Amino acid sequence: MADSHAVGCADARGMADAVIEEAGNNEIEKFLDHIDQIDREYRWGVRFEKASTQPCDEDAGFVAPLVFELGDIRSLLANWAYVQSAMSISDPNRLMLEYTQAMMGFLLFNPTPKTIEIIGLGGGSLAKYCHKFLPESTIRGVEVDWDVLAVADQFCMPSASKRFEIIWADGADFVTRDTRSTDILLIDGFDSGGQPPGLCSMDFYRACRSRLNPDGILVVNLCNYPGRHGPMLARLRECFGDILTAPAEGDMNIIVFAFKNRGFKLSQSIRELAKTLQLKHPLPMTSLVEKIFGNSPDGRL
Repeated sequence: MADSHAVGCADARGMADAVIEEAGNNEIEKFLDHIDQIDREYRWGVRFEKASTQPCDEDAGFVAPLVFELGDIRSLLANWAYVQSAMSISDPNRLMLEYTQAMMGFLLFNPTPKTIEIIGLGGGSLAKYCHKFLPESTIRGVEVDWDVLAVADQFCMPSASKRFEIIWADGADFVTRDTRSTDILLIDGFDSGGQPPGLCSMDFYRACRSRLNPDGILVVNLCNYPGRHGPMLARLRECFGDILTAPAEGDMNIIVFAFKNRGFKLSQSIRELAKTLQLKHPLPMTSLVEKIFGNSPDGRL
């Protein structure tokens, strides 16, 4: 009877999570649609209405981050079209964007990392999540844009502590010059032109590999522009060997998992771990398993 009750609770939790996930997806989709509408209206004004009173001017080279709110969502925008981060005001530690949820897929391979580094802090979504849900992990966030750091308080960033550090630095320089190492290295750095060359060069990927502890994992968020992410994937394969990838945000992003010293193939143990993780984390871990391994030939690296 106890076992049946446990299964019933797990099933109920799964259904509840699915409902919450669907509601969250609908909420973020409405938000992104609204941002897109603002962008369309603004661009129309810039092109055809010279007296436009929109709050930024592309011709003036607007680059500073913009905090924008709609309902329960507070977002960090690089411009009216480029969403860097999205936060639920009522639940600041929740991962709103699908690509951030996918990046947490490293938990399938190391559910208890001692150290996590994040290159490209933005609104701190990944940093906040790791700080709350991985209490044994030390987290270092690296951000090059001081304007982004200046609005960190508006995104409920944790206070500096022995296990949480924010570093103002160029990510490529940090990876090369800082003498520490890490179990997990998350790369989520972008500027107004996309991913900076310094964060996707062969030298950078080699520095990332050297920085990782034995069995360390590099996780990279790439914009899935046709014909543009191919060279980055080729460099990652050359540096790390075989890699795993997972699509996100309707195939607009691709998340890459690269392993320093080992490879993985789909197994029942990973599926079981995903179920266990889903009881501890508000993340779609079981569906993420299928995305990651379904995107690799024969379910292998």
